[in-house]
Amino acid sequence: YQREFWAPSDIHISQPDLGNDFTIENVKALDYAGWNEAGGVFNKDFSVPQWNLRFGRFMNGDHNLAVEFSIDHSKYSSTLNQTAHVKGTINGQPVDQDSVLTPDFFNYKLHNGANHIMVNLVKRFPLHRAINETGSFSLLVKGGLGIMLPHAENTVLGRDADVGPKSSSNLVGTNSGWWRLNGWTTGYEVAVRYVPIRPVYLELSDKLLYAHLSNVPVYRGKADQSLLMNAFIFNLGVTFNGENDGP
Repeated sequence: YQREFWAPSDIHISQPDLGNDFTIENVKALDYAGWNEAGGVFNKDFSVPQWNLRFGRFMNGDHNLAVEFSIDHSKYSSTLNQTAHVKGTINGQPVDQDSVLTPDFFNYKLHNGANHIMVNLVKRFPLHRAINETGSFSLLVKGGLGIMLPHAENTVLGRDADVGPKSSSNLVGTNSGWWRLNGWTTGYEVAVRYVPIRPVYLELSDKLLYAHLSNVPVYRGKADQSLLMNAFIFNLGVTFNGENDGP
């Protein structure tokens, strides 16, 4: 599980058929954890998932260098009723003013995931006792890059995006699909791992990610955006296969 914190960012909207080409500057956003106020509405559904998966293999006998595949299923919600500067063209008319982002004017969410899918290089350093020994602590430093596979839900100027049904024929694509390959991501992570009972471990980490999204679907158009996210992540896992439970 994770908690995410998003830096303010500019979101560019292009809807050529509607005469709209504008940027909303320094948009503030929140995640959507079960105890969090997101978009001006307090969410009481504690089952809302903001999950993380890690699969990796240590590549040497000391079990301190690894390759890891990771998925961070984060959620992005623009804060409703905030005031932000809007600059560009709306309905063919120039705009350069502060506006209140009401739910009908601008409600921008990546809620079935602002999904970061990455390959990481991992270096592990023992802090207390031997690596993977019961009662041991170790420090892990990770860095990697990958793709963004978000699901867009948004309302722009009173019109909702339509990405089609969540069906086997409409799951993943670039210009269509429930999830769309809309960008790239890179970041690094620092984690402390504790082994209460070998081979089970608990891991607490801080991950900083930068991502760029393009061609995010909005009604009869697209959105472009760069994201900076800081996530605090709690993982429960096991190591297995090897004399020291390394891989």
